[in-house]
Amino acid sequence: MGWALTLGRVAGIRVRVHLFFIVYIVAQMLWSIPRDTIGPAYQAIILAVLFTLVLLHEFGHCVACRRVKGEADDILLWPLGGLASCAPPRTWRANLVTVVGGPAVNLLLVPVFAGALWLAGHADTIVFNPFRPSVALGAFGSYALASLWIAHWLNLTLLAFNVLCPMFPLDGGRIVQCLIWARTSERRSMEISVVVGFITAAVLGVVALVSNETILLGIAVFGGLICYDERRKLRLDDALGGAEYLIAEDRAEREQRAREREQEEKHEVEVDRVLAKIASSGMGSLTRGEKKVLERETARRGGS
Repeated sequence: MGWALTLGRVAGIRVRVHLFFIVYIVAQMLWSIPRDTIGPAYQAIILAVLFTLVLLHEFGHCVACRRVKGEADDILLWPLGGLASCAPPRTWRANLVTVVGGPAVNLLLVPVFAGALWLAGHADTIVFNPFRPSVALGAFGSYALASLWIAHWLNLTLLAFNVLCPMFPLDGGRIVQCLIWARTSERRSMEISVVVGFITAAVLGVVALVSNETILLGIAVFGGLICYDERRKLRLDDALGGAEYLIAEDRAEREQRAREREQEEKHEVEVDRVLAKIASSGMGSLTRGEKKVLERETARRGGS
């Protein structure tokens, strides 16, 4: 993830583009050159709109995280989407607000793009077949209107895919984890969400292979790896938790032995003082407390 170029900073948030994303853009443009493909002009529009929507989506996460008093200072764009480095307070509400902040941006853009299409006289293209978007795209005679519909299409696609796929690192997986966390513990919510994520990744992988969708297959593989990494972190936390318990237990035993030695040393000092008083003044000079000290010492030595 360190192979990235910094584009700049907005409100203290660094925006970076991964080198693989640049390679992906170049490959997509070269692929669009043959006449039987979508064409370089439309491909460039799609990539530019996708870049903008993903960037706005990630800024939504960052703004939401800061609203709940969290930290957010980095956005990375790469071929499989965007990654916002957010550290909200460790509560399910703060995490849920941070996660929902991204899809909320896409949701707010839905009526904007749909309204623009309606005003442009293309209300019939607002609802379209998601499996055949090229049919609706063919209804536009200018690049400007085509760009507007592409923005509408990609925005809805990103919103639906992000929210409806319960798999890490997609927002759907995080939303499921936060909702489970609200009813159980954070640890338990992660365990359940990881299992759900593995199942989702497997289903997406099968769909990608059947439909020959390379990007979808990449997302499925990446999601599976992220879920595996989350499960590995859980196992590591368990191991560290057990080690910390043993260390704490050993520390408590050492402290207890130290206290016992300190008490024993104080007792021996008191016994020596009592014996010295007896030697100088006799038994009759002892107070009630001093006699008890002498009795305890006599009993201890008799027992040993």
